[in-house]
Amino acid sequence: MSRRARTIAEVGEFGFLARLLPTLRDGRGVILGPGDDCAVVQSDAARLLFTVDALVERVHFRAGWLTPRQLGRKAFLVNASDIAAMGGAPRWCVVHLAAPPQAPSADLSAICRGIAAAAAGVGASLVGGNLSRARELSVTVALVGVAPRRPLTRSGARPGDLLYVTGALGEAALGVRALARDRTAGGPAVRRFRTPPLRLRAGALLARCGWASAMIDVSDGLVADLGHLCAASRVGARVVLERVPCSPRVHRAGVSLALTGGEDYELLCAVPARHRRRVERLATRFGCPFTCIGECRPARDGLQVVGATGAAVSLSATGHDHFARRPG
Repeated sequence: MSRRARTIAEVGEFGFLARLLPTLRDGRGVILGPGDDCAVVQSDAARLLFTVDALVERVHFRAGWLTPRQLGRKAFLVNASDIAAMGGAPRWCVVHLAAPPQAPSADLSAICRGIAAAAAGVGASLVGGNLSRARELSVTVALVGVAPRRPLTRSGARPGDLLYVTGALGEAALGVRALARDRTAGGPAVRRFRTPPLRLRAGALLARCGWASAMIDVSDGLVADLGHLCAASRVGARVVLERVPCSPRVHRAGVSLALTGGEDYELLCAVPARHRRRVERLATRFGCPFTCIGECRPARDGLQVVGATGAAVSLSATGHDHFARRPG
């Protein structure tokens, strides 16, 4: 009797990728293939970064949560965050809009203007795209950037490296919670969800200095994305809960939002301990906070979140997985 084929929901987003990626072969000019924030390829004239991401209605947002222009801007920014995580600079993008037939054409035009304006703000351009029919609105942006001489990847961390994160975490997840209750909600948390930060300067400086050993952007949640970095680097990690930067609003709502909420688009990096003073002096030029939250450990230790006393903190979730089973 043949075994029933497993669905993507049963395998999970990251289980699926873990099986797929080893089967993909690198082609001509590929320096770094699938599995990182961006692919790195060598063209005749330059080393380039490639990435793609989508915002899908009823998955990443709901009607009324963002204006069309805000949606376009965010679609560009979440892609540019991948470029920042490797220390690069965005240059060219294309967009695929999928929309139901009843979608106002003016809204689709506003989405494209939002993408174009966000791209122009960082020296990039919207250079083309595609339009198709769909049941739900989705905005997919593919972005090309110029890579630094030594792009930062997820795979260079070693036991003993210190873990740093830019900015603060959990605010966007708090904004999602507010909009789920009332789509007219406002305030700093909602603004953070609508307009994620773009840490291009921090990423570029970290790649240029040579003092960081690995980096990833925090999009699925701190614990989930740290897990990706640990898996790629074959290390464990220990995060001290009280060091994780978050606003008083997030702290009151529950610090788990800062650990697993997602949508932060900050940078998480590993730095050898011997470079601590140098990188912290460099961080005064980032234009955002830069906080040491823990350290890398041997792989056998796994990924731990501990309190100030060293006691382990229990987590009910680790972060976002598009196909993970959820109660109810």
